[in-house]
Amino acid sequence: MSDAAVSLGWSEFALKRHQDPSRRVFEGTPEELLDLVRTHWASRTPGYGRDGLDQVVVVGVPPDRFVSTTVRVGDDTPLVAEFAPREPEEDPVIQVFAEGPPEPARFAQVVLYSAATLLENGGRRSTGADWEVVALRVVADPDEPMHPVTMARNFLGKVGGTPAPYTAEQFAEAIWYWSSRAKRHVPSSE
Repeated sequence: MSDAAVSLGWSEFALKRHQDPSRRVFEGTPEELLDLVRTHWASRTPGYGRDGLDQVVVVGVPPDRFVSTTVRVGDDTPLVAEFAPREPEEDPVIQVFAEGPPEPARFAQVVLYSAATLLENGGRRSTGADWEVVALRVVADPDEPMHPVTMARNFLGKVGGTPAPYTAEQFAEAIWYWSSRAKRHVPSSE
């Protein structure tokens, strides 16, 4: 299939997060984001822990309309912990959030899963598209690894995860990176 013929859509999971003001990282409409992905589709790279372009891809886009959600944690950074699932059908996990200014949005990436990959591990598709947006990554560091809990969910094939073969080094790098960062806590009143 040629790049021009590829169809794109949003997964319900990603769209719900995009529409939630406390989690929104792109200052534009869902269709505007898909247009950015189409414009930069030819420069896509394999997703974290992947070797090819047939399952999970990452498309880099200009960061100017994005807001980072990562906070660099210091001695005086207030932290908030929650024990909850991301989605109702998933196992709950401890999630730690930081209160404070987000790191600068220097890089923006859109993570997309192929239709076949979305169906792995009892998953589902939200659209009839060839590829669906599953996550938006807005980071200060282009080498920011996936959060280790997300990696574990994927590696172990847990509900909500997509099986992927990560190495021990990738897990260790993710744990080390996230030991000094947390997602920004945004109270529901913001």
